[in-house]
Formats: sequence, C-alpha cells, structure tokens
Amino acid sequence: MINDFTDTKTKTLYEKGDIYPLQGLEENPERISELQAVHPKYKRAFLAPEPLEQEPSADKGDEPVDEIKPAVYTDEQLEGLGTKALKGLLDEKNISYKASATKPELIKLYKGE
Repeated sequence: MINDFTDTKTKTLYEKGDIYPLQGLEENPERISELQAVHPKYKRAFLAPEPLEQEPSADKGDEPVDEIKPAVYTDEQLEGLGTKALKGLLDEKNISYKASATKPELIKLYKGE
C-alpha cells in the first residue's frame, strides 16, 4: 500500500502499509490493477506494483541464492507519487539526491536518466 484510501467496493479503510485485500476478503486481480494505476481524479496510485518473483542466482556455484528484484514503476505511477515517496524509493536504491530536488528531478534519478 503506498497511499491511504477507502475501497469504494467494500467500504474498507486501508492505510499505508496495510495488506490488500484484508484477510477474509476475496482477491480480485482486476480491482488490484485498478488500484495500482494512477487514479484520474486523485492523480495517484493506491497500491504499489508487485515485486517480481524471487529467482535463484547462478553466480555462486551449486548453492541457490535468492535475489529479490525491485518492483518496476511505470511513468504514470511515478508521476502519481509525492516527493516524499519518491525520495523513499531513491533511499531504498541508495541513490543520492539534493534535499531541494523537484519531483521531475527525482523521477529522472529513479529512472537512471
């Protein structure tokens, strides 16, 4: 969860960090996709894209090593994030940025431009 929201379908309040859907509620892939896309009215996504599956790494001989690949954000999803969330993503990737960096600058840094 990357933004707080009330699910209009179930009237359930979700706060940043909550698991979607709540235990006992049915998972709907179509609804999840809707919530991962940037909402046209609110100009933000409510759920983060799912990280890719863990894959064993072949560079350590016969020992399988789990490597977690980062989630990939679309341009639209990045635009829907605030500067605080973008700085958090950059911090996770150990990418330096100026404290005064603008949203477009942060997005360029995240995309490696």
